[in-house]
Amino acid sequence: MNILILGMPNVGKTSLYNLITNKNNNIIHDTIGTTRDWHVSPLKSNRNIDVYDTPGIINQKSLVTKSVSNIIRKIDIFVYVIDYKAENYFIDKELINELRKFNKEILVIINKDDNFKQDKKIDNLGIKNVYFISCSHNIGIQGFLDFLSEYDVKDNKLINYDFSLGLFGKTNVGKSTLLNKLVGFERSIVSNQPKTTTDIVSSSYNFKGNTYSIKDTAGLIKKNKIDKNSLDFYVTKKTLSIINEINLNIFLIDIEQGFDTQSKKIFNLIYQKSNILLFIINKTDLVKKNKKKVINDLIKDINYEFSQSKNIIILPISTLNKKDILFLKNKIRELILEINKNISTSQINKWLNHVVENNSHPRINGKEVKFKYGTQVSKNPLTIKIFSNFSKEISNSYKRYLVNNFYNFFKIKSRNLKILFSKSKNPYDL
Repeated sequence: MNILILGMPNVGKTSLYNLITNKNNNIIHDTIGTTRDWHVSPLKSNRNIDVYDTPGIINQKSLVTKSVSNIIRKIDIFVYVIDYKAENYFIDKELINELRKFNKEILVIINKDDNFKQDKKIDNLGIKNVYFISCSHNIGIQGFLDFLSEYDVKDNKLINYDFSLGLFGKTNVGKSTLLNKLVGFERSIVSNQPKTTTDIVSSSYNFKGNTYSIKDTAGLIKKNKIDKNSLDFYVTKKTLSIINEINLNIFLIDIEQGFDTQSKKIFNLIYQKSNILLFIINKTDLVKKNKKKVINDLIKDINYEFSQSKNIIILPISTLNKKDILFLKNKIRELILEINKNISTSQINKWLNHVVENNSHPRINGKEVKFKYGTQVSKNPLTIKIFSNFSKEISNSYKRYLVNNFYNFFKIKSRNLKILFSKSKNPYDL
């Protein structure tokens, strides 16, 4: 895929180009009519995407110079850059309308939004995909990059994914390395330096007939250490906001660091919002002595800490081992397919009748508690709604009894379960 960066002079086209490609501090010449008028380099995060820079080619009189006209036919997406500080977008609107003649996808980048206010009204541009960024502060870039990675040129539309995965954990536990191994190329930057990943990095891979979207999140830190005006605050907020959107959350720890206090706090945040959680003990290759004992002791520690949890699958792996990655892909597929299974209403009611016969709920205010029927209302998380003549009065102990029995009855090992109670609508049900 090929993208072309366009815009008025001095709006930050070159800064954007340098930021998203493998070129650093590229020197741009404005001499019109020479090959120095534009540069091309692969996108840093995806080698299959070429980025063309066009410094100084747009002005009020001429949209595209002769030197660039030859590459227009290769371009799939126009990226039009606007200065956030501009007083109006009248000229930009005219030039964008000219670009529409080429019948290609158009994105708009509002650059130099250094405080990330995003308060500019740009509805009159008529462009659906608009991104507010600051090249100088490297803010807001990732959403733009995600669009490029998910765009299907052939169908001229975004790729539809079958399932979504999210990688969570402390800094430097191997999330970015794992993403790169799953997708098969260096999509995410890997470094020993903390906070290398400062935004959500998205990519995808295909496995056994399904397409998986995968998001590598920034390493989370303790809330009490975050300044609400800092980048860390917004990074953490954004990371936590996507948990509910993901089919399978994957939590990583470093085997040498173990399941420390910070990891436990982060885990609790992820676990509470997860339908299912895959717990990965990473970097097992670093353990040279008594590896089995070290791994087993750590698994015991995790299970003890969350003994009541039903939806945690623990896997020790090394991201450097190809067999481990293949095993992980198969495990992900297995869990994802389990998540997406529906339990029929007839099966649920069979279970409900069985469980109530064995152990009925104690009377409430002298009245018998009747469970009319149950049905599945959601897959993520697995949610069962039970209709009864009582809803708010069901005891916590009986709720736990129903949950545990449900897991055993349907032989569920890896799904989070919620049971809701709703008042029976029967007016004669007293």
